[in-house]
Amino acid sequence: MPTPVHRPRTTLQRRAISAVTERLPLKVAALFFALLLWFVVTAEEPTEERVEVRFNILTDSMVELQSPLPRVSALVVGRGRDLLKLYSAPPLIRRRVSGDTPNAVTWRLLPTDVEIPIGVDARVREVQPRAIALRFEVRASRMVPVRSALTIRADSGFHIVDAPVMEPESVRVTGRREEVEKVDSLLTTITILTVRDSTQQPVALDTVGLRVRVTPARVRVHVHTRRDTSIRPSLKPAP
Repeated sequence: MPTPVHRPRTTLQRRAISAVTERLPLKVAALFFALLLWFVVTAEEPTEERVEVRFNILTDSMVELQSPLPRVSALVVGRGRDLLKLYSAPPLIRRRVSGDTPNAVTWRLLPTDVEIPIGVDARVREVQPRAIALRFEVRASRMVPVRSALTIRADSGFHIVDAPVMEPESVRVTGRREEVEKVDSLLTTITILTVRDSTQQPVALDTVGLRVRVTPARVRVHVHTRRDTSIRPSLKPAP
């Protein structure tokens, strides 16, 4: 039985390989310049891309963000070469938070809120999401007066001249804003002091149950006393 001839198929394969490999450097160069031309034309044509937006919250030391920032993106329109720059230098949204900010806020996000980097010719068409909800912990600090809960007695042979004086008369309370607002004054601990001179005596403040930090936690009490000269020592009779 005669063997089948495969010459036509082999010839077609050789022609195909020859067509691909013939003048290969020239064909590669032509493909390169074609891609380069396409890239240049595309870079100059107006287009739109959705890019990530950085969110920068400017706070003072008394405000702390409690919830994670959501991902924000913007639909940006511009030339291709300008939009490519936004991947290395993303657009930015800024928000400033002060001590009077509520604990829970909802911000609307508008295209005009997005800052495009300098040197990029593009405009923002849309922002997603259009609103974000965030929670903050706002701390506060203020001075409150000290009130006396002391019982002060003069030692034998002395009497108290003036009302007691606290030093300092006010202390600072610091903590969460809602806790600080509950404190309008601070009492000393309930203590009985027996005084015989005008020296200052340290007294602790009653901070039990308070969810704030008190500075200082102790005060000094000054009580002006005087020796009672109306009391004379008794004289013993002569033997």
